[in-house]
Amino acid sequence: MNLETFDRDGIVFPAGSIDATGFAGRYRAFQAASNRSRGKDTNIKPHLVSPWLWEVVHAPAIVDAVEQALGPDIILWESDWSVKRVGTGDWVPWHQDSPYWNLSSDEVVSVWLAVSDVTIDNGAMQVVPGSHASGRIGRVDVAGDLHDAFTEGQRTTDGDCMFPFHHLTEDHGSGAVSVELMSGEFSIHSVNLVHGGGPNPADQDRIGFAMRYISADTRYLGEVDSVTAIQGDCMREHFVYEPEPSGEFSPDALAALEYALTFPSGFGEAKRKR
Repeated sequence: MNLETFDRDGIVFPAGSIDATGFAGRYRAFQAASNRSRGKDTNIKPHLVSPWLWEVVHAPAIVDAVEQALGPDIILWESDWSVKRVGTGDWVPWHQDSPYWNLSSDEVVSVWLAVSDVTIDNGAMQVVPGSHASGRIGRVDVAGDLHDAFTEGQRTTDGDCMFPFHHLTEDHGSGAVSVELMSGEFSIHSVNLVHGGGPNPADQDRIGFAMRYISADTRYLGEVDSVTAIQGDCMREHFVYEPEPSGEFSPDALAALEYALTFPSGFGEAKRKR
């Protein structure tokens, strides 16, 4: 990864690549297995029920790029499938991630792995290079706790918008570039980078796998959180550590997933009772 480019633009693409041969088919097989095991797709923290994805989040090429941005002590806060399906009209408004995740520092990066080829024509992510340098600039139009609003799905937008609510009022489109990637290539971007994306009008789904890494000294504000240790000195009292899956959707892996989803990094899919 070119660290100078990352510091200047808040993103590098491609930042590297891994062998993704057959990944699109494996994604579909994974979701078919998920529906058999859980009765629904598994989109948040799928690495906890898949040895394949556990290897992906630990892939040396990815971890090396993250280390350049965050240093040697690395934690995976969250992973998720990022899919724009054909014919849905799904789009993502301009936003930063930082206002919603309620983390203690900006030592946070997202790695976005192209499972299928990603182009302008199938809804590639758009970013505003350099926008991260302004820090948190979003105006959030919800009352109360930002993360609670995010996890509980409080909406101020409707239609095909894939985001619970808008928080940027400025039109950033004039400075945007599209993050086009070949299958197996990945980008890495700052938590403060302004980004969004239009719908997928192509004839095949656009499939990506997003991984959110934090420095070991970054934490969720307010309570204990569930994370995966990746590299270095990661042991902190405010984390619960997620186990490596013994098999795809094995009973112990399923139990670990359901438990992890009760924590903030699970994005509230099964919000913890308090």
